[in-house]
Amino acid sequence: MDSKSRGQLRVIREVITVLQAEGIPAWLFGGWGLDARIGRITREHGDVEFWVERIHAEQSKALIEGIGGTALPTQPPEEACEFILDGTSFSTAYIDRRPDGSFDQPLGRFSDWLFPPGSFDNEPVTLDGMPVLAMSISGMLAMKEQFPHLRHGRPWRQKDISDMEMLRRLQATETADNRMGAAE
Repeated sequence: MDSKSRGQLRVIREVITVLQAEGIPAWLFGGWGLDARIGRITREHGDVEFWVERIHAEQSKALIEGIGGTALPTQPPEEACEFILDGTSFSTAYIDRRPDGSFDQPLGRFSDWLFPPGSFDNEPVTLDGMPVLAMSISGMLAMKEQFPHLRHGRPWRQKDISDMEMLRRLQATETADNRMGAAE
């Protein structure tokens, strides 16, 4: 593992620890979220991304600043906050829970993004020996599939296509495991 990945893992651990201590869930997504769902580190990542419920946006920002994170003015504040901590960049993006159990990001550029019920459960997975919350497989797949079709979306990159293939395989395995568990 290279020094960049070690730094990112350290930031993941620090952010999760400080937010959990205050009862604020934060779900990994993007490449680190996928790696958490797979259970191992599969590649180098450009950054670390967390989803946080909007009701915790200001408190999470203050807590992260309290451990030495510097909030950067690079993101629309209604959508996300980008930080630097110990030379590592990461962000918290904000979601809202809808009455039907789904989630969305109604403010900002991606107000047409919709995440299905179950996208943000509270069952931890393990990443590099630490329990973390990660966006569900179905949630990450829905997120990736919708992105180019959003009002402000962009075309899929090769890594997005590869991630979707992996997520579909994981989803198929998860579905088969659930069927086997139900049959027992």
